[in-house]
Amino acid sequence: MNPLRGKTIAITEARRATELANLIVKLGGVPCSAPAVREVPRRDRGPALAVLDRICRGEVSTVIFLTGVGTRAFLGLAAEVGKREALLTALRATRIAARGPKPIAVLREAGVRIDLVPEEPTSEGLLAALAHEDLGGNVVAVQLYGEENPPLVEGLAARGATVLPIPLYEWALPEDQEPLVRLIHDLIDGRVDIIAFTSSPQIKHLFIVADRLGLRDEVAETLRDRLTVAVVGPVSEAALREHGITPQIQPGKGTMGALVHEVAEYLAREERSERGGMSHGRT
Repeated sequence: MNPLRGKTIAITEARRATELANLIVKLGGVPCSAPAVREVPRRDRGPALAVLDRICRGEVSTVIFLTGVGTRAFLGLAAEVGKREALLTALRATRIAARGPKPIAVLREAGVRIDLVPEEPTSEGLLAALAHEDLGGNVVAVQLYGEENPPLVEGLAARGATVLPIPLYEWALPEDQEPLVRLIHDLIDGRVDIIAFTSSPQIKHLFIVADRLGLRDEVAETLRDRLTVAVVGPVSEAALREHGITPQIQPGKGTMGALVHEVAEYLAREERSERGGMSHGRT
């Protein structure tokens, strides 16, 4: 069995890069790893601690968790200041919304009940799920990820909610950017068959480095016209579309494992199509 058919697959994941690369090797591919994102804890923890206190005092009606990393960081912050159990107790009396599978997994591991999961794991999906609710007078805490989220925060505020952002970490470029530089040249020179993105910051950072090299347009053209692009989730898909790139591969389930297996399925479909074309050509 060789589902990935020896294809060179570029990955820009950082935290689970080794796990992802091992899966690619196991399925017969050649991984090309260039981590594009570094998650940096915010130095100023005051705003997050203030919201933590309000949740523990029962002043918050809804808490929205957007990412697995942020959810785990918030629970960790509570533990660090001796309030983990107080937080968990408060969350049991609070409506909990989780954007997608990663925060859901962390919350379930902590024994937290989840009341709302949007059909589409995006901020827009969350707003749609809350569309028919009157949020007037509600205090809603929103766990932010590596950047601000104006559409969600402003959307909730427009419906009457008092929104408390929980900033926990920031996204930064990796300290060593040489792997990204090499990847950009490999992409343009045709040494990569498929590139797989697992988050939107990876895409943003790839183009930041390409821009510094004066190769932004070349990278966009390569991903648009000459490379197979795989992506996890609608947020990452939207980030690609900002550059005019339409991914060919997107799994129904938002996990890295599902992404690699979907790449294998895509290659299998391509192979069947090629065989069908050859068969028709002989008739």
